[in-house]
This record gives sequence, C-alpha cells and structure tokens, in this order.
Amino acid sequence: MTIEQMIEAILDKLNIINKGVIKAEQFDGSKSEDLEEIYSFVMMRDSLTLAEVDAIIDELKALKTA
Repeated sequence: MTIEQMIEAILDKLNIINKGVIKAEQFDGSKSEDLEEIYSFVMMRDSLTLAEVDAIIDELKALKTA
C-alpha cells in the first residue's frame, strides 16, 4: 500500500472533512514504518474516541516533512 493510500484511508476512517490539511506529498519514505503503525491501529478499530482522533492527527502532523 502506498503512502497516499494509507493517508487517504486514515483520513476517511477519522471522518476528516478538510483532507487538505494532511497530504500524502507531505510525507517521505523515511517515516513509512511509523505511518504503517498508525494505519494498522486506525484500521483495526471499529470506532475512535475524540481524544484518539486528536492524538492521531497530532502524530500525523509530527511525521510530515513539508
């Protein structure tokens, strides 16, 4: 799965309306393992609390390179 596909799936699962805030091109391959961990966590959950969504968004922002 590509970085773009993972980001899109994560944002869909989190019900993020403004998907322009986090774009796949803002990530490079150096953090793909961290991104895969976030992706796996999000996809295995049926639902997420607001605190979890906030923490995931914060983590995604921290992984951005641009």
